Amino acid sequence: MADSTRLDGQVAIVTGAARGIGRGIAQVLAEAGATIVIGDLLDAGVTVEEIRAGGGQADSMVMDTSKPGDARALVDLALSGFGQLDILVNNAGIDAPDGNVWDLPDGEWQRVIDVNLSGVFYCSRAALQPMLEVGKGCIVNISSQSARLGTKGMSPAYNASKAGVLGLTMAFSAQVADRGIRVNAIMPGLVESRDFGWPKDKLEARTKEYPLGLGTPRDVGEAVRYLVSPAARWISATHLHIAGGYQKGSSWF
Repeated sequence: MADSTRLDGQVAIVTGAARGIGRGIAQVLAEAGATIVIGDLLDAGVTVEEIRAGGGQADSMVMDTSKPGDARALVDLALSGFGQLDILVNNAGIDAPDGNVWDLPDGEWQRVIDVNLSGVFYCSRAALQPMLEVGKGCIVNISSQSARLGTKGMSPAYNASKAGVLGLTMAFSAQVADRGIRVNAIMPGLVESRDFGWPKDKLEARTKEYPLGLGTPRDVGEAVRYLVSPAARWISATHLHIAGGYQKGSSWF
């Protein structure tokens, strides 16, 4: 039986794939047969070399998703280098700075919104142009469980940006689903993508909230692979929760 999650012959842009969750997504999609194009503020050469070493194709550029011109340049790189664009994964984002609503500096609010929300819009707008021309494509936006849950002492800009990503997902899907393009979002829980700098007792306490354990970048990558594959051909405007059984503040949202 053929594997309906194979992505052979497809070209995928993954933003923020120099490390962490983005690298996990890029590796999984490459293993499924996709050619990978990475855009990141950091040099993604290590990820590119890992993909090539595994027999895949990949390229990258240093760019800022919060700049419309950089978003267009990333799409141009995919088109000029590989002749097409089938998949966009809007993963690039920045963490929430510390702060409450009453003491959050204007600059920190704006930077989080610019990258986490406006960056998704700019990259999607640029990618949709070639997708609409051929009448097919997939976009996956990486949101967060923080879209529905707040945390004391953590910038509300992060929550707002990730909730906004869900709104963009619904709006995009409504406008392009009948033109052959599917748009979905993923809402991960806590993923072990780096050293959080937490004391041991805090990490243990947070881990206990996840019956299936903390997630890995590859867990997110496998979810993305499914959503952009033929196996998910009937899925658009979905917010997929992947959170290891976490149910704090559980809701259907």
